[in-house]
Amino acid sequence: MRFAKWKQYIHPDWSELRQSGARHYFKAIDLPAEQCHIQDLEEELEITLPADLMAFYQEVGIGFLWAGEPRKKGHYRVFSPGELLELYFEPEEEGAEDLWITFRRSAWENLENSALLAFCGYGDEDSLLYLGLCDGAVYYLSARQKIANTLEEFLDRLDEKVDYFTAR
Repeated sequence: MRFAKWKQYIHPDWSELRQSGARHYFKAIDLPAEQCHIQDLEEELEITLPADLMAFYQEVGIGFLWAGEPRKKGHYRVFSPGELLELYFEPEEEGAEDLWITFRRSAWENLENSALLAFCGYGDEDSLLYLGLCDGAVYYLSARQKIANTLEEFLDRLDEKVDYFTAR
């Protein structure tokens, strides 16, 4: 198990998030139930979800990194497969407010131009973290800012120091 050390941060639901003060806060997901979202995402984007991301979903789930740290520059939100569908595709309801529009533009641009798949929100506007579909590396904002060679390396480095990649 690649992500075993992160299991200690898994909680049964989101109800304790605000008062927990936990360093990281994850919720396990029912991967078989998410399979329809995964299949739709892969078909619509014409990709295969990276093995590291699938392993993280299976072993840990979704949630927040540095949930209880008030001095962090942004909030780290690891998206579920269903949330990734919402990120990449506009709401189908007519007149629905599109809360993801600036994120969506960046996500599509990076996917089409650099084969980068958004997997984590960071901060406001278009601040996203990406996984390289070809190399499995983690990128901040675009292919110009590689911040880790693997998802595991990114998580370990981030666990050591919040916002480590913004201090460049």
